[in-house]
Amino acid sequence: MTLDLLTLILSGVLLVLALLTPMSNPFFRRLRRSTEATTGEGPKVTVLLISNGDHTALDEHLPIYLTQDYAPGYEVVVVSEKADAESENVLKRYSQNPRLYHTFVPESSRYMSKNKLAITLGVKAAKNEWIILTDPRCKPTDEKWIESFTHEMTSGSHVVLGFVNYAEDAKAYHRFERLHTALYALREAQQDRAYRTNCPLVAFRKSEFMERNGFLEYLRYSIGEYDFIVDKFGREAHCEVATSPTSWLTENSISARSWQNRQVYYHEVGRHISGGTWAGTLRTLDQLLLHGNYLLEIGACVFAGITGRWVLLGAAVVSLLLTVVLRTLIGRKALKEFGIHIPIWKIVPMETGILRQRILTRLRYEYADKNDFISHKV
Repeated sequence: MTLDLLTLILSGVLLVLALLTPMSNPFFRRLRRSTEATTGEGPKVTVLLISNGDHTALDEHLPIYLTQDYAPGYEVVVVSEKADAESENVLKRYSQNPRLYHTFVPESSRYMSKNKLAITLGVKAAKNEWIILTDPRCKPTDEKWIESFTHEMTSGSHVVLGFVNYAEDAKAYHRFERLHTALYALREAQQDRAYRTNCPLVAFRKSEFMERNGFLEYLRYSIGEYDFIVDKFGREAHCEVATSPTSWLTENSISARSWQNRQVYYHEVGRHISGGTWAGTLRTLDQLLLHGNYLLEIGACVFAGITGRWVLLGAAVVSLLLTVVLRTLIGRKALKEFGIHIPIWKIVPMETGILRQRILTRLRYEYADKNDFISHKV
């Protein structure tokens, strides 16, 4: 058995890294939770839903939005395309509801970003100062969703972000990655460094949107509406994060191809937002420590086996097991807090798969037709 200074130093380094590197992890960094009770005395709000032709989701979720229990009052504005007959038929069935207002995107808008135009039309039609923008594919947890979400709409806040989980029938990795990415953005927002969001749930002020010309500087891009709202209206102002589980939404699952496209779009949008430097640096550091630690532990096992340093081999094995256990426990706790149910044995493989997924996304982006990201009118 070889027990020398090198063995002792390497063993110590391995054990220290096994204890410390799991903390460099978005799952370990806690969001600041609101401790105040919801009063139900928030502002009147407008829930803005942009229908993108998914009339099934609209039909399924619209009743939940129209039957919210919120004393101050609210309205639901739905914007759809003029030619979307299926969505129009759905809306006709609820047309007698006094909370519902429906407007159309003109057919002549085929050469501009329809989503940005739809949001702008919806904002103009809104009667209230605070607007909650989301997608009809997302549904509230219960009838108290607005009451819970508006708790963060204080006199000093300008933008409110919320979390949107994928439905339970979505692929486990899609749910895992959604939270993993969201935690970077949500924590930055709580540090007054809001820069983007990967969740279709953002609240903002109508007056600021109109006074600062909405999406004017982003018109050439056909994607990234939620990100651009956060980057423009939340980065230089106070941004809140709705941390209560009752304030979140659940989005219908999507196909693997649609999910991959979202990742590519997310990569493209990231090139055009102003903030996120610190979050990007932190994300890179997390990945370096994650993979560097595993490589060092595996390398130490190989080196110890070749040189007969059995003490070092034992330390490397213990460090590897300790790393896996700590990362599993940390990930399990975070996932549980956000209502994401994933077998614990999948946490470490999914965590290490983040880097591989980002490399593949970058390759898809490089080979993508860049005209898919612009509206072709500017």
